Amino acid sequence: MSGAGRADVYLYGAPASLYTAKVRAFLRARGVPFEERFPSHPDYRARVRPAVESHRIPAVEFPDGLILQDSAVILDELERRYPDPSAAAMGPRQILLTRLMEVVGDRGLAKPAMHFRWNFLPVNEGFVVGEFGRSLGFPAPAEEIERLGQRIASKMASYLPMLGITERTIPVIERAYGESLSLLNTHFSAHPYLLGGAPSRGDYALMGPLYGHLGRDPYPLQLMQRTAPLVFRWTERINGGERATPEFSNRPRELLADDAAPPTLVAWLRHLFAGFSDDLVLSAERMNAWFDANPDAPPGSWVSAEGADQPALGEIVVNYHGVATPQQALGHTLWLLQRPLDWVEGLSGAARVVAEDLMREIGAGALLNIRLRRRLTRMRGRLAVA
Repeated sequence: MSGAGRADVYLYGAPASLYTAKVRAFLRARGVPFEERFPSHPDYRARVRPAVESHRIPAVEFPDGLILQDSAVILDELERRYPDPSAAAMGPRQILLTRLMEVVGDRGLAKPAMHFRWNFLPVNEGFVVGEFGRSLGFPAPAEEIERLGQRIASKMASYLPMLGITERTIPVIERAYGESLSLLNTHFSAHPYLLGGAPSRGDYALMGPLYGHLGRDPYPLQLMQRTAPLVFRWTERINGGERATPEFSNRPRELLADDAAPPTLVAWLRHLFAGFSDDLVLSAERMNAWFDANPDAPPGSWVSAEGADQPALGEIVVNYHGVATPQQALGHTLWLLQRPLDWVEGLSGAARVVAEDLMREIGAGALLNIRLRRRLTRMRGRLAVA
């Protein structure tokens, strides 16, 4: 638990979970009293999982009985209950950056996050397998922890090809991630957080991949500490709930004034969307093909006939930093992308121009042309037709 007394939030997750790191970062940075529990906790099995109808983590439970799953939905509710005063000062650029960062945190860094976890098992295996095993069965004999951990590890490692992680693409994944770390390290040499002197929802979203996998597993942790120490310090800053940062002792704890978009952050996003924009555009085309093939799907129907909460929509070949990369189109990120695109669509006048100009500046202008035939939602823990 963070703080003393009864928890305000019960977080069901695991240290090795990417999306748990996102929610935990919010709770720590905002000073919310919480208690973290493993999926092996009896309350998760008895009440939480049946309530959300999903085995996915994280899930949260509030004292009033509300139980939620999916990190974006959870943060929506947490922001409603624990509003951030600094967010009120955001203009269209900063709001858009924050919303796009959640899309980036969901999928934009999936390739390095999964590659550096599962393709470096001689370094990572003992740590990662133990982490998964303990989250499912602790306390238990060591051999049972190993069995449970290996079961999850085998399943997760099997996802690499569908994410476009193959022997042919590994060199570009490693090169692009190295460039990404360098650009972020430059940003954090000037700012303690993404948008200035205070954390925002964008920081929490990026803590998923940049801490949950890349800032915690042994191999990528060493890589980050060695080549991008200021990125690592940012993960410490958020996890520690630091109210003052010694590197920026005279910096007020507030976002940059005048709706500023830091040039260093813009440069990092431009690099990232050079390998991510194509993924989103082609995934949207696959989603529209699904809508065309299922014109009579009633509202609330799942996109996957099998009820998968993050269904694959078919193969696409994306331009990943200049390399043609076959992978699966995944629908969940399109649901998240609806949020910033809806927000831009709802603007008018100068604010709309500013937002669209920023999209083009970061290399995401093609996303403005995405038009899904129907809207997406989540029903009973799964991606569905709205």
